[in-house]
Amino acid sequence: MRRVALFALGLCLAFVPSARGDEWTKTFNITGRPDLRVVTSDASIHVDAWDQKTIEARVTTESYKIGEGGIRVYDHQSGDSVELEVRFPHQILGFNVGHRRVEVEIRVPREGRVHLRTGDGSIQVSGCKGDLELETGDGHQEIAAVDGTLKAHAGDGHIRAEGRFDSLVISTGDGRIEARALPGSSVNSSWDLHAGDGSIDLQVPENLAADVALHTSDGHISVDLPVMVEGRLGGNSVQGKLNGGGRLLTIRTGDGSIRLGKS
Repeated sequence: MRRVALFALGLCLAFVPSARGDEWTKTFNITGRPDLRVVTSDASIHVDAWDQKTIEARVTTESYKIGEGGIRVYDHQSGDSVELEVRFPHQILGFNVGHRRVEVEIRVPREGRVHLRTGDGSIQVSGCKGDLELETGDGHQEIAAVDGTLKAHAGDGHIRAEGRFDSLVISTGDGRIEARALPGSSVNSSWDLHAGDGSIDLQVPENLAADVALHTSDGHISVDLPVMVEGRLGGNSVQGKLNGGGRLLTIRTGDGSIRLGKS
């Protein structure tokens, strides 16, 4: 019986994946403004800006190997455009023991274009200037010290963003939105913040000029700025002009409160 038990234990251990991780790194030389695109189904993505003329990419795993039968990393560079795709294996044999984790860490020249998309994972971006487009299927987003245009969407997860914005489009199906527009921000094109189920808190410079349209289906609205109200004021809607008006700033939520205040 003892031999049978030991044999069974050894057989089980043979199918237990190792908790050890793996690592992939690569550096891309850039001469002008970078155009970075990162796509993955499940990994978390973390991008920081730096003052170097290179893009440095690093993929780390826990309980996954990188290579045949494991995580596959595909990269392509054409001039200053760099594409990175991180694919997961279709099937993983064995017991799901331990914590599985894949992270993509990138350092990119400060000014350029960044497009990030992950199906199940978080996104963090810091210090970038230019055009940012971020998408998570199921995961939160943390965006700090950015400058330029931001388009961010989460299917399920909160989004927190801070920066100087020319264009701001943020949406989440289920989660809260917290955004802080720093001095120098302007509504050069329409700003739109939308949450299907969650509160929205937007802080803007007190001299920001815009037409304002706020609406919540179930929640209250708080405005801490001098808005000249137009038309009939309802409990769930506010329309008016901020600092004489301008392009449209829209905030909508299906279930949650709205706060528009000073940054």
